[in-house]
Amino acid sequence: MLNYYAWGVIADLDGKKVHIGGEEVQHALMSRYLAKSGLDVTSVVGDFGQQALEQVSGVKVRKTFKKTAGLPGLRFFAPRLTSTWAAMRAADADVYYVSCAGANVGIAAAFCQRHKRRLVFRIASDSDCAPDTLLLSGSRDRMLYHYGLRRADAILAQTDKQAELLMKNYGLHADVAGMFSDVPETILAPAARATDLLWLANMRSMKRPEWFVDIVRKVPDLVCEMAGGAHPEELDLYARVEQGAASLPNLRFHGQVKFGSTRKLFANARIFVNTSSFEGFPNTYLQAWANGVPVVATFDPDGIIKRLGLGVAVADIDGAVAAARALLADPAELAACSARCRDYAVARLAPETVAAPYLSALLA
Repeated sequence: MLNYYAWGVIADLDGKKVHIGGEEVQHALMSRYLAKSGLDVTSVVGDFGQQALEQVSGVKVRKTFKKTAGLPGLRFFAPRLTSTWAAMRAADADVYYVSCAGANVGIAAAFCQRHKRRLVFRIASDSDCAPDTLLLSGSRDRMLYHYGLRRADAILAQTDKQAELLMKNYGLHADVAGMFSDVPETILAPAARATDLLWLANMRSMKRPEWFVDIVRKVPDLVCEMAGGAHPEELDLYARVEQGAASLPNLRFHGQVKFGSTRKLFANARIFVNTSSFEGFPNTYLQAWANGVPVVATFDPDGIIKRLGLGVAVADIDGAVAAARALLADPAELAACSARCRDYAVARLAPETVAAPYLSALLA
């Protein structure tokens, strides 16, 4: 399994030192579950000062390179390509798994072609499903992604929409696979929680974190919390959001937090707010529902929020404010919505249920 930043979640590092996103969370949860199921699992990650080979929760973790190592213009080949290839060879796996559009898809495909191994790729965002929406600026990375995508032995998608987009734009089939999430044994009733609105995500343009700052400004009577780290390519956005949050007395701005610390944030929230223009299937939705937290969101994957009553799908800032106020003003409806979210999580997020399509693809 390849994911450069996954070490941050696997080792539960301080998020201020290691970029952590949804794919890193999924990588860590999935590798841990597969190892517990008796499979020999190796995670190939970046070099963040750990040992060359470590073992965490039954998963072997091999490091590759530091982002700053090597000469500009040449570092893609050495140490990035060479160390990744060496770690994959040392893992000596029958199947290699990579998620999220990028150069690693092509690198893994070339390795598997040469060594006659199997490659499984999982789509991480709607943007992965069409050439025009790829979040890849360099022609080299785009070329490697397309090379690998067309050579994957199996492709998994997070939603029906992604599978349809992949077929439409690339003529490739993908099976839909759910997402891994921890489900706490017990949760607090909404009335016993202290935070009215919670926002948590990486601060990237498509996540529109500044929208949440505007939402909080419109609800000065509500207790709000915001967490998430700066994306390496959008540091200015993080700075603007942090500055805006500092002017709001009813908003506690955490910045980047450890993945383990996010559990407490969700456990104490009444409503989770998502302001993204597009996503894949947010890990934060799963964490929210597992904790019985309704989601008020501008992004509704496959219409699941509206269809199953797991919160409220909205179109803009004013819609989010209205939906949140309506839920908080009706304790009975908030409790009923919380119960639906919790029931969905318990029924649909059981590891053995989520793992089935992954095991089918990996062990075919």
